[in-house]
Amino acid sequence: MLNPDFIIRKMVPQDIEAIMAIEKEAFSMPWSKESYLAEMKNQFACYLICDVGGQIAGYGGIWIVFEEAHITNIAVNAEFRRRGIGSAIMLELEKKAREKKAVRILLEVRPSNDPALKTYKKLGYMPSNVRKEYYSDNGEDALIMMKLLF
Repeated sequence: MLNPDFIIRKMVPQDIEAIMAIEKEAFSMPWSKESYLAEMKNQFACYLICDVGGQIAGYGGIWIVFEEAHITNIAVNAEFRRRGIGSAIMLELEKKAREKKAVRILLEVRPSNDPALKTYKKLGYMPSNVRKEYYSDNGEDALIMMKLLF
């Protein structure tokens, strides 16, 4: 159940500075501001933020193509972690994917990212494959995880 202190809504251009601060903190290879602005206009994408008391605590996005949704990124500001915000964003992204008739959702995650792996498994995602040397910063493989939506 969604915490009543959370508001999850569509990402808008006015959110970009807060998004970029979280992005740079969370990822060794952050997306650019221009990438996010373009994604907000992409008809196949859905990007959401989680607002906690007027502050952007996290965000996530998916691409939805035919029957498949792909989580492109998800991040939570360090000071808001371990409060269920990442899970809440994931569940809302899954809802959006179902609304667009996606039957499965997938993501890539670093095998070394234990907190994310635990969250994804708790939400019902299962390992399905490996993308070899996926991450260009260190050559780490990506574990592909998938969940059926119906």
